[in-house]
Amino acid sequence: MVKVTLNGKQFTADENSEQDLMHQLKAQGAEIVAACNGAGICLTCAIKVHSGKLTDKTETEEMMDLPDGQRLCCQSHPKSDLDIELVY
Repeated sequence: MVKVTLNGKQFTADENSEQDLMHQLKAQGAEIVAACNGAGICLTCAIKVHSGKLTDKTETEEMMDLPDGQRLCCQSHPKSDLDIELVY
């Protein structure tokens, strides 16, 4: 398990889970909007990564051309403790 700080609130995530970071955090009550329900096409779950490591970008994320330091929560899996912030 890794610790995840999202907008100053503490959560945990299983780095070995097949479930993406967004769904793991939402299951713990995190308020993350996902208009596309995790398909990676709406950008509403975009996060800024202040510290920590995530899995490599997916093809979907590469197509979205996100700014440096931003990822899609629905396309990411944690690899270490994280400090992240929702962009929208």
